[in-house]
Amino acid sequence: MEVKLSASRIKTAQSCSWIYWTKYKQKLPDTNNDGARRGTVCHNVFEFLSKQKTKTQFNKVVKAKDPFASKAVKDLIMSDATELGVTDEDNMTMIKEMILNGLSCNFHGEDLGVPDEAHAELDFEIEQNGYHIRGFIDQLFLYKDKKIAIIRDYKTSKKMFEGKEKEDNLQDYMYCLAVKHLFPEYVNRTSEFLFLKFDLNKNGLMKMEPIEEDDLEGFELQLASVQNYLENFNENDAVANFAADKGFPSDGSFGGKLQCGFAKEKGQLKKDGTVMWHCPYKFDFFYAEIKDKDGEFVSSCFQEDFNIEMVPEEGSHEIKYYEGCPKHLTNRN
Repeated sequence: MEVKLSASRIKTAQSCSWIYWTKYKQKLPDTNNDGARRGTVCHNVFEFLSKQKTKTQFNKVVKAKDPFASKAVKDLIMSDATELGVTDEDNMTMIKEMILNGLSCNFHGEDLGVPDEAHAELDFEIEQNGYHIRGFIDQLFLYKDKKIAIIRDYKTSKKMFEGKEKEDNLQDYMYCLAVKHLFPEYVNRTSEFLFLKFDLNKNGLMKMEPIEEDDLEGFELQLASVQNYLENFNENDAVANFAADKGFPSDGSFGGKLQCGFAKEKGQLKKDGTVMWHCPYKFDFFYAEIKDKDGEFVSSCFQEDFNIEMVPEEGSHEIKYYEGCPKHLTNRN
């Protein structure tokens, strides 16, 4: 099966070969924390309010400084938050704060004048020169006269980019390359990363330096190489590039041993009594693998999350055991 490259897929393969193997090749379930769920709620609201026909709802929210001032926005938030299980007071407070923060920062891209085109959650899929990439851009503003493209990506992470993530960002390159092929006339491309837990009118808005054409061409050559590598990825590759073997990053970024987490066993508690974070594939677990009537993979989930209703008509499921990351399994023996 041909691999469709994304920034997250490439970053995973580069950071830890075992995580790539378990997540993309073995298709094991992944933990989805509250931060990711809150991000989903925020992104859906931003997509809704970016439309011209919802400008009235946008104005209601901004004027009242409350997302619930618009019934339509409130209903969207509560629907998504209920489905994702983040309706408790702490999560709802953070969701509201991040939404208001995002809406306060030139949300419709009018600082440079009214954009000639504005896109929200723009899907892209590009195949050429030996590579196949796909993804989506949170917001894209196009200004025809100045040939300017402003690419926006909203982040709900606790930490802003540091080190290599800031100076040579994979998402930045991927987005700029996509815009180059989708809108070739817009030669002045700039990516903006908006960290919603920080003040966007101060340090929370990170504008990247424009990428030179020569650098984008070089990136395309790298993508072709990565494409070939991942399409032939096997069990030997899976154990060739453990994050645990890389030491701790010195540039402030999240990588190396930090990706493993410091927990030495499942459920280990920190001093404050909360569960210590660790890589979702560090320790063993039971999971359900679900297939359709033709025996093709549909999805997987942790055993405790499995419900027979997840199995499609005439499909099947099997409870399997994952023994944990071999690097840490060896360390425990």
